[in-house]
Parts: sequence; structure tokens; C-alpha cells
Amino acid sequence: MIRIDDLTKVVGARTLFAIDHLSIGACDKVGLIGDNGTGKTTFLRILSSLDTDYAGRVQMNDEISYLLNNLEDELGFIYQRRFQQNCSSSPGEQQRLKLEHLLVDNKAFLLIDEPTSHLDIKQRKLLAKRLYSRNKGFILVSHDRDFINQTCTKIFELVNGKIEVYSGDYSFYLCEREKRYKCAEREYESYVKEKKRLLQVANAIKQQSAKVKTTPKRMGNSEARLHKMGGQQNKKKLDKQVKATLERVNQLEVKSKPYQDAAIKLNMDEREKIHSKVLIRAENLNKSFDSKVIFKNVNFTIDNTNKVALLGDNGSGKTTLLNMILNGETWTHPNLRIGYYSQLGETLDYTKTILDNVLPYSIYDQSMTRIILARLGFKTNDVFKQVNVLSDGEKAKVKLAMLLTGNFNYLVMDEPTNFLDIRAIEALEELLQGYDRPLLFVTHDVSFINNVADSLLLIENEKITGFEGDLQQYNEENEV
Repeated sequence: MIRIDDLTKVVGARTLFAIDHLSIGACDKVGLIGDNGTGKTTFLRILSSLDTDYAGRVQMNDEISYLLNNLEDELGFIYQRRFQQNCSSSPGEQQRLKLEHLLVDNKAFLLIDEPTSHLDIKQRKLLAKRLYSRNKGFILVSHDRDFINQTCTKIFELVNGKIEVYSGDYSFYLCEREKRYKCAEREYESYVKEKKRLLQVANAIKQQSAKVKTTPKRMGNSEARLHKMGGQQNKKKLDKQVKATLERVNQLEVKSKPYQDAAIKLNMDEREKIHSKVLIRAENLNKSFDSKVIFKNVNFTIDNTNKVALLGDNGSGKTTLLNMILNGETWTHPNLRIGYYSQLGETLDYTKTILDNVLPYSIYDQSMTRIILARLGFKTNDVFKQVNVLSDGEKAKVKLAMLLTGNFNYLVMDEPTNFLDIRAIEALEELLQGYDRPLLFVTHDVSFINNVADSLLLIENEKITGFEGDLQQYNEENEV
């Protein structure tokens, strides 16, 4: 069991988080979520005793094992040196070896940072089953919502420097989050209504008090004096009532209006769109590297209007196929203007601000461009930050903004959700749902596929097959 009391972590002049009390059971299976920069990895480092620079008390009664990102000398595994020397291993193979060594110890409580990195969909499913079947618990940080849902029975959300606890899986968290939003909305509406009522009462009493001062015409001097004396007493009573009512207004618990973004439609001029049925076509497509065959006599078409997810195991040729399309090794419609997103591609000018990188190439005005940037996390003056001070995740979001606002009529994206936190992934999903042009993308994020794709291209056994529908529908039809 882990018990936390009055834990405060300060970085520079900023309090990263302050947690009053938190208990974590030895068998709890916890998904730790939150925006990038809120301190998720730092929290795991404190629990693993790698970070001791904090105030408060952290008590651990169980053996702890961990696998944290960006750790070399500190990583608590003897086998780390072997991974570093084995340069021939792919990132996915190295990740599987690290996880295998971690999972061997069935008695330890685990702390795991982004366990699904570099794993394909099949590997993620196998890992999810192993974690879920463990008797001992764990805390994992992941941006893969489907993976969290398969493995975790409790959600910790790190937000505004606090941890909010949800006693259920990720689906429960989504429902509960919506309930809490609606509850906050009702509380805000009640607060506004009651404040308005009290102010109206105070204003009515003020008006009544103001009338007391007036001496009726045609009243004698003695009568006027008596009227004035009685009026002063009444006025004092009324003024006290006004003061008491305003005090009640000040005593109301202030409720902030909960904020929810409206859907955005990213539309292009109809004259710029392609109205042909087929946009990309391959006939008897072959590809090999030395003796390794990637594709053999492959035929497929990609129709207009479709948002297509390209799926396949690691090493099956997904990125290879994207490059073949981009390099003209398949037939593409002559009017196709492809916007390409790759983690490896460098399209940013580091000497310019975020807005100066995006706006010159945007087909939308500055107002709409800034709304899109805000959805991706760059609000108000954030857009004037220079790119050279941004994190990898922030740079990825700038590239995505350039892609979404650019003068393209077709998008190709290779792993667009890498480096993004859950909130940014949800924002990207919503923007792509409102994007009125077709696209082709590669990702291992099952939730993202189901929320964006309306058709699939699947690479398996050197062949490519198409499917009309999302991944959930495909799995249901094929009983996967």
C-alpha cells in the first residue's frame, strides 16, 4: 500500500502539484492521466524514490518496480545496458524486452510510464491481458485510452495541481466526467439565478427606501416633520434590509461557468475539392528490400470522401506504403494536393513564433486559425511563443495545425497522436471529424481509429485489403 500526505512538488517558482491525502491499495490498477506538463512522470519518479526533492510524506509498504521514460543511469534494471548495446533491435523489440523483465516479478507493485510506446495493436492487446490478470497492482501513465480501459479499474486525473479519483475504468471516467460537468453547469446556473434574485430584491428595497425621502405636496410643516421622523426610521430599516441582502449575495459560494468547446467545421472552397470517385489506386504493386518482400501483387483503391486508417503489425510496411504514395509509386489523382505529417519530418521555422509558422500558410483568417491553435492547446498569448522553446509535444501540435489549416485537399498522417496527451488527442479527433476532406493515417491508437476512420486498409501477409467501417465493426465481423 502507498499512502501520501501533504505532498507538494515545486519546480522553480511553480507548484507542480499539491496532494493532501491519497491512498493506493496494493492491488489497485490505476491509470494516471493528465495534460503534458502537469507532472505525471514526476509523480511516478517520487513514488519510485528517484525524486526526493519534495515536501510531505510518502509511505510505501510494498516492493516497487518501475519502467520510466527518459531514464538511463537511473533506470532500475540491470539489463538496461544490454538494450543500449543491442542497436540492431527495433524500438518495439527493446520495449517488449523491458516490459518482459518488468512483468516477471509478480510480487512488486509496478510504476510504468507509456508502456505501449512502439507497440502495435496486437502487442498492446497481449500486454493489456497480462497487466489486467496480475494480482499485484500498478500505476501506469498512458495516452492510449483503449489500453487504459482494458487494464485499469481506477483513474487518477492530475489536473490543476490536484489528483481527482474516479473509481472505475476509462469508460466510467468519461461518463463520470460528463456527469460532473453537468453538475457544475447546474450549480453555476443556480448560483447565477440566486445572485440575480437577491440583487433584484436589494434593488427593489433601495427604490422603496428612496421613496421614503419624498414629502407629499400640500402637507403642513408639522405634518411634514412627523412624516420625516417616521420616514427616517423606515428608511433605516429598509437600508438594513438592503445591506443584509447584499451580504447574502457576498456569502454565496461563487461558481465558475464550466467551459466546453463548440464543434469546429474545417471547410474548403468547393472549387478546390476533387470530385472524382477514386483518389489513389494500386495495381499489381510490389515492394521488397533485399530478400524481404513487403508487398506482392497488391491491388487496392482509396475512394474520395473516406477517412482511412492504415493498419498492420510493426514491420508490415505501413510507412513504406505511405512513402510509395507520396513518391508516385501508386496512381494518384493529378489534382491531389497532399499534406503530409510525419514525426520525422521537420517543417517548422524555429526562429519564428507559433502563429508566424502557421498563419502564412493557412486558408483561414487569423481568427479561425487562432481558434484551431487554441483547440490544440495554444490559447491567447501562447501563439506568440517562439518554436525553439516548445516541447516535442507542442512542436507536434504546431505541425498538425499547419496541416489542418493548409491548402491541401488530402491528408496523409503517420502516427499523428505520438507526443500528444489525451486532451490534445481528443482535440485532434474533433478537428478531423469536422475536416471536410479525405485523409489516410497510420496509428496504433484504437480509440482514435474508431473516432476518426470510416474505412480501413489492412496489411497482412504481403497483401492489402480494404474494409468499409471502423475497427470496432471490423473486429465484430471477424470476431477478433
